[in-house]
Amino acid sequence: MKALAVFALFSTILLAAAPEVHPEVPRKGSAFGVQTGQDKYIWLNQYAGKTVVLAFILTDCSHCQFTTGVLNRIQADYADRGVEVLASAIEIMSSLHIPDFVAKYRPNFPLGYDPQDYATTFLGYPDNYPMVLPQILFIDRTGVIRAQFAGDDPKLMKDVQEKTLRETLDRLLAEKTLAEKKGQTAAGPSAPKK
Repeated sequence: MKALAVFALFSTILLAAAPEVHPEVPRKGSAFGVQTGQDKYIWLNQYAGKTVVLAFILTDCSHCQFTTGVLNRIQADYADRGVEVLASAIEIMSSLHIPDFVAKYRPNFPLGYDPQDYATTFLGYPDNYPMVLPQILFIDRTGVIRAQFAGDDPKLMKDVQEKTLRETLDRLLAEKTLAEKKGQTAAGPSAPKK
């Protein structure tokens, strides 16, 4: 019991001492792959031309489990608008935990796994940074990370999380629609065929 108390105190001190980091947004996303099996990956560039919601989770994290339910609804509601949800579990030995997680929470989107340091780098944090999960990224159709939320962000609290994610997606999709309309206006209407 004493060891647990000392560990909790030490963890609290480390978190308090760690400088707060806010990764730059927007930024160009680097190549990133979510592993789905031995030598099998889903690469972000496979979704070029689509808006991607990429979540980093821990399979035993209740906040991440809640987020999976939210992302299931978002995938169902936004798939026909060119949105793809993708998740990566990043705890140690996460590949062993995924089958039980899938059976219980039934994600309707691809779920794989990655080493935590690989995810940390992609998320824009320094090595060994004490991240709070879930971490959710919004990547536009050109591969630019346009929004990023950490698990301790007030906008990801359970009572407002779904609203935050939907509003972020709606804003990105509206920009795409506006850009397409401007492209049509700049080109002018097509000439009638004779």
